[in-house]
This record gives sequence, structure tokens and C-alpha cells, in this order.
Amino acid sequence: EVIIYSLAVVTMLSGLTLLFAGLFIPPEGEIHGSVLTAFGSVCIFVASLLGISLHYANELDKFKNDVQQKLNEITQ
Repeated sequence: EVIIYSLAVVTMLSGLTLLFAGLFIPPEGEIHGSVLTAFGSVCIFVASLLGISLHYANELDKFKNDVQQKLNEITQ
């Protein structure tokens, strides 16, 4: 989980760096559409990383609760 969050942070920072660097590449002050597209792709990638992480954490909790419930039924 730490790897996923750190990868998300590093990826987002590199996307922001790309966006910021786009301001200084000629023509200065204008961010090219390809840079905006790349930043959008980075944002989607980070969101998918975080979404997948949360989804599987939730599924693992459900599985643990189901197993615990079955064990309680068996022992009673």
C-alpha cells in the first residue's frame, strides 16, 4: 500500500513538473495541448492507482468479515 501511494505521489509530482516546464518552453507562457493531454493522462493514472487500491482494500475487508462470520457460525 505504501508503494502505491508513493508511486501516486511521484507520478503526480512529475506531471505537475511537466505542466510547469511547459510554461518555459517556446512559445513561453503558452502550454501546448500535448502537455495538457499528458498531464490529463497522468491524473487518470494516479486516480486509477488510488481507486484500485481502495477497491481491493474494501474487498479484503469484506472477505475478512465473511470468513469471521462463517467461523462464528461454525463455533456456535
